[in-house]
Amino acid sequence: MNPGNTQKKEWFRSAFEADYLEVYPWRDLASAEGEAEAALSWLGVASGDRILDLCCGAGRHSHWLKRSDAQLVSLDLSESLLASARSHIGSSAALVRADVRALPFVENTFDHVMMFFTSFGYLATDAENGAVLDQVARVVRSGGGLLLDLPDRASTIRDLIATTRRIEGDLSIEESRSLAATGDRVEKQVVLRRNGEQRSYTESVRIYSRDEIESMLNSAGWNLIDERGDWQGTRYQPGTTARMILLAKRREVLK
Repeated sequence: MNPGNTQKKEWFRSAFEADYLEVYPWRDLASAEGEAEAALSWLGVASGDRILDLCCGAGRHSHWLKRSDAQLVSLDLSESLLASARSHIGSSAALVRADVRALPFVENTFDHVMMFFTSFGYLATDAENGAVLDQVARVVRSGGGLLLDLPDRASTIRDLIATTRRIEGDLSIEESRSLAATGDRVEKQVVLRRNGEQRSYTESVRIYSRDEIESMLNSAGWNLIDERGDWQGTRYQPGTTARMILLAKRREVLK
C-alpha cells in the first residue's frame, strides 16, 4: 500500500491540526509524567537504550522520556503536532515526520518502542494495522520491548457517550460518537466553531479485544509478557479497567 495514494481518505491526515491541542487540553505535560515514568520502568529501560516514541503527537511523553538516560527519537505524521513537540522537548530533540507504515529506520535501530494513548488502530483494515506491528518489529532488536496503550474494548463500548458539547476558550466543540456497524470501531464526528468559522472531521479507531491484539502481536514476532489496566499498574481486567496497556518482547530472529 502506498500511503501517499490515500491522503484524501484517511481521517488522521486532517484531524491532528494545531486545534487538536485545544480539543483535548487535559492531555498535557503534567498528565504524561507518571505515564512516561511507568513505561520506562515496566519495559526495564536501561541507561543508553534507544527509544522510539511512535506517534508522539505534541511530545508530552517525549518531554519526560528525554529526561532519562535513554536515547530518544520521536516520530509523528502531523507537522502541526511536531512543531508543538519541538517546543516541549527542546531544540536538541530528534524529531522525525513519517508514516507508521514506512518507518525510515534500518533493522535493529531501537531497544524499545512506546505507543501511548490509543495511537494504534487508525488504519482501515486489520491487515494494515497489523503491518504497523511488523514495521515496529523490524526496527527493534531481538529481546527489545514494545508498550502499546489502548482502550479496553468492553469498557469503551459500555461507556460511550453519544453527544457532548463544550467550550474551550473561544472554541466551541461538538462531538458525536457511535459504534460502527461492524461493532469494532468507534466513529467520532467532531465539529469545531470559532469566530464564525467551522472545521469538522471524523475520527475512526479500531477497538481491539485482548485476544485479537495478542494474535496480531504474535504474528508480527512479539510475545505478550504483561498487561496493565491503568498507569498505576492495576492488573488488566476486560470490562473493568479503562485501559489495556500491553507490554511485549521482540522474539529472537533466527538466522
